[in-house]
Amino acid sequence: MANKQKLFYVATLKQSKPFDFVRSSIEIDSNLLVIDLEAALAAKYAESHDTFAANLNHPMSLNQDIANEELPDLKTLLEKATCATAEDLIGEAFEERRTLVVLLHHDTLTAPAASVEDRDASEVNDVVGQLRQDFSKYVKGVMGGKTPSVAAKSSNYNEIQGSDVPLLDGRFNGRAGGQTAAPPIEIYHPAFGAYSKRCKDPELEVPNDVLCHTASLLRSVSKISVQEAPRDSETRVILAKILGVSCEHVMNLNQTLSDLTSVQHTLQSINAAPVLVEVKGELGVDGSDPSVQASFSYARFYCNRERTAVRKRSCCPAFLVGLAGPWLVIMGAVLTSRVIVQRLSPYEWLGCSRVLDDDQVLQVARRLYALRLSIADLKEYYQNLPSPVVQPNHIHPRFCPCINSFSLDGKDVPFVYVQPLERDPSSVIFKAVRCDTQSPIVIKFARRYGEAAHKWMADKRLAPKLLTCKSLGENYNGLLLVVMEFVEGQTLHDAYDSTKPLPEYVRYGVRKALDVLAQGDFVFGDLRRPNVMLENENEGEELEVPLEKRVRFIDFDWAGREGSDLRYPFHLASVVRKASGASENDPITRAHQDKMFEKL
Repeated sequence: MANKQKLFYVATLKQSKPFDFVRSSIEIDSNLLVIDLEAALAAKYAESHDTFAANLNHPMSLNQDIANEELPDLKTLLEKATCATAEDLIGEAFEERRTLVVLLHHDTLTAPAASVEDRDASEVNDVVGQLRQDFSKYVKGVMGGKTPSVAAKSSNYNEIQGSDVPLLDGRFNGRAGGQTAAPPIEIYHPAFGAYSKRCKDPELEVPNDVLCHTASLLRSVSKISVQEAPRDSETRVILAKILGVSCEHVMNLNQTLSDLTSVQHTLQSINAAPVLVEVKGELGVDGSDPSVQASFSYARFYCNRERTAVRKRSCCPAFLVGLAGPWLVIMGAVLTSRVIVQRLSPYEWLGCSRVLDDDQVLQVARRLYALRLSIADLKEYYQNLPSPVVQPNHIHPRFCPCINSFSLDGKDVPFVYVQPLERDPSSVIFKAVRCDTQSPIVIKFARRYGEAAHKWMADKRLAPKLLTCKSLGENYNGLLLVVMEFVEGQTLHDAYDSTKPLPEYVRYGVRKALDVLAQGDFVFGDLRRPNVMLENENEGEELEVPLEKRVRFIDFDWAGREGSDLRYPFHLASVVRKASGASENDPITRAHQDKMFEKL
């Protein structure tokens, strides 16, 4: 039977000063989302609506007179209330509260036909709202699944990777398929890039006590363990000394726990976990990989209801350590729209199998000391965890990379993410807004980019203006930040039926653009419909611009001068293989481009 909860609320049916308040109550299943409550209230009052849901910091009796006195305008309401986001469950958001404020803003005049801006805003609302709802369902799915120790067994792991709640760790179910690769984890928090940089730093001086404890760890794991408990106990003490943390067993509300967790208290009076450790007596014991079990432990820890406040404020970055007998692996994890786990080191052999091998101790100690310093970075981050600013109709910062500015003409230009431009957890391209001019831009992360080809086409108004294409440096393993102006329009993929040929005048426009590209001796290696746009007409233009002259190329990852060392990547997608006839790591040629044009 549904768990119904009675909520008292105040609603205003029109924007006015003072507000025209109506006070009532509604019964709703406490397991539903706040967005479902808003929809129910909207359906009760009107079809056209914009909603705001909030808990009052200090609940009060809100009759008509008191409401207008205490809440004379929206600004005052926002100052006195704490916004309840759509991802929250009714029970979590309003438990032990009897007053909910919901404002329904209505235009009393007849609404005109939606403008391009209105349609764009509506699309953004759909994407952002859907992402919130999808994330909330994902969190519930994780918590309703198997415990980490059971989930990590190979058969169960395979099943989960083919479900709606997979780990984005690169492993996938052979039958179900599906994308489980994700963007580089270092773009979500600098601690991961800092760890990789420290591991490579020849000048990193490892303290003597860390060196000695590392030698003890190597001797300890060289002993064959037929039982997990002795390994757990001994390893726990040594690892705690090396990493400079207090590792302990932490029990979640659902009675699950990871082997070892180092917790950090936050400003929200909730413990976060900068590092989680899973220990196995030997590799293959219990039919599970400790790196996989650590990943599921992380997912359970941060998807737990008790971590809600931390999830609202961050992507929950953490280091994960898996130790099985003499094998060690170090990983990083974040929780965006999905749990992302990436190996920051391969499984490393710790067994003392060679005499006269002090270098082994030095190498392992360097990696563990780099981890110790990076865990300290995360502990400081959680210790001072602030509440993020979530702008209306913008994606929550949790889902976004941590990079939020770019350099232009020697000046730092901050920006705010609006939404991903691909509806996929692996998206590395976002719509954003510059904070200085409020103009829309596109933010993209890439390993390589055809900067010269892009600029050539942009100068001919056949591509968006490129604002910057810069390396993010060693902390991001040379990843490129690409920023360009946002073009209002549609891709050929969105504008036309994929089962039918393109109109001849559109093909003519693309052909002319390719001729311009060839004049600069450039080739475009990924000529598919999603990578070509038709720009909307500008309202200020007096004459109608022919459709074929509004063609814009938008993706120059695989563009460059023909004959240079320009190659297709490894793991080349099948859609590109079929369209171009290329194989992975093939040099990109004009023949590939022309074949893709014929199949456009």
